[in-house]
Amino acid sequence: MSTRETVIFLICGAGTLAMSTGAFGLLAAINRQSRGTRAVPLILLYAVGILLDIVALTLAGTWYLAAPMALMLIPAEVALRRHGVGRRVDLSHFK
Repeated sequence: MSTRETVIFLICGAGTLAMSTGAFGLLAAINRQSRGTRAVPLILLYAVGILLDIVALTLAGTWYLAAPMALMLIPAEVALRRHGVGRRVDLSHFK
């Protein structure tokens, strides 16, 4: 096993661990549970895990497996929107 394969394995392992841990916050936000700020870091952890897996698969030369995996970021965006992150602030009361 070469050093490159070891690095790819470690990146993919860390990404999979982060993705599976962050999925709990993703599911809680989609089901509109835990309205506090505790779920936002978990959703971001899910997104970072997906990105790490995409990077590892691209480094391994299997970009055709990484491309569909990028679609797994769509539920994270939906969960953040339902959680209230990224909404525009109403500044109409300022004149």
